[in-house]
Formats: sequence, structure tokens, C-alpha cells
Amino acid sequence: MAARVSRVFPIRAIGPSICLVGKDRFSAVFEAVPVNFGLRSKNDQERLINGYTSFLNGLSFPVEILVRSDYLRIDEYLGELKSREEEIEPHLRPSLGDYIEFLRETASVQHLVRRRFFLILSWQGLDSRSRPLRRGEVLWDEAEMELERRRGIVASGLKPLGVMVRPLERDDLFRFLHASLGGGQALPKGATWAWQS
Repeated sequence: MAARVSRVFPIRAIGPSICLVGKDRFSAVFEAVPVNFGLRSKNDQERLINGYTSFLNGLSFPVEILVRSDYLRIDEYLGELKSREEEIEPHLRPSLGDYIEFLRETASVQHLVRRRFFLILSWQGLDSRSRPLRRGEVLWDEAEMELERRRGIVASGLKPLGVMVRPLERDDLFRFLHASLGGGQALPKGATWAWQS
């Protein structure tokens, strides 16, 4: 499977905020934190749909949108909540216990899923070299600048809709690529991100 994926999506180098795919295509990944559309009024929903349509129609470059559904590891989340109990005001602590119990019961009946939204921006360079590029070379720097410019356009277009965009960098980018291209498997134990020069 890994060999087939590497033919379709041949990652040659991963930098601090972008990766080189193939010989001269660069990609950057951003996570979009959405608004809760279902809780909006009918007028707000229509305004969001019209704004999103205008945003998409105004783009002059391609944007790939990836929606990933991950099962929540409820035990880790509940452990984190319990560890923060001392930070909560004393009169709210009983409510935290009730909330933890509610989540535990809900998770025993059905799977809890978290949906995450990612935007993938790409830029194609014109390079004839056959070796992977390194940070600091002209084409790599040009790709970083162009992808950052595009991120700014996307972020400013989505901000009025209440959608925030944050870049995946270093470890987050490595984990995203591994989860997306590694069949959703967890990162191998001891695997870390490091820039190889």
C-alpha cells in the first residue's frame, strides 16, 4: 500500500511549514476551525452560504478541502479533563464530574467522532533538478512566500464567516501526512519530525 501511495503522492521533502511533492510541486496544509452551522438562525445560515459561495468564486487558485473524521479516544480526553479539575472553581467541580460521567455513558453506547477540516494549497514551480530541494534555496523560498500569500487570501476570505485558519507546522504537518497517507494508523512509536539537511 505504501508503495502505491508514494507513486500517487511522492513526498520528497518536508520543511517547517510546506512539503515538496514530486519534482516541483509544493503543498501547505491548514486546519480550518468551522462555525457551528446548525446552531445558527435561518438568516445567518443563508448569509454564511452566500458568503462561502462568494469566497469560493473569488479564488484564483485551487484549494483542496479535506474533511477527516476521527474516532475520539475518550479515555485520554477524560483523563485530561480530570487532571484539570484543580484549575476549575470549586463550585463548578461537581458539574465537571457529571459531565465526565455523561461522556463516559455516551461513549459506551455510541462512538464519538470528531470532524476536522483541512485546506491544502499547492504551488507548482518550474524546476528541472532531480534532487529534493532544501530550505534556503530560491525555489523553496519562492514556494513558501507564494503559499503564505495564498493562505492570507484564504484566511481573510473565511474570517468574516467566523472560520479561523491555522497552518500545520513541524510535528502537526508530519502527523497529518502520516495519518492521511499511512492509512490512518497511529504514528510509529518514537517517530519524530526533524528537518534533514
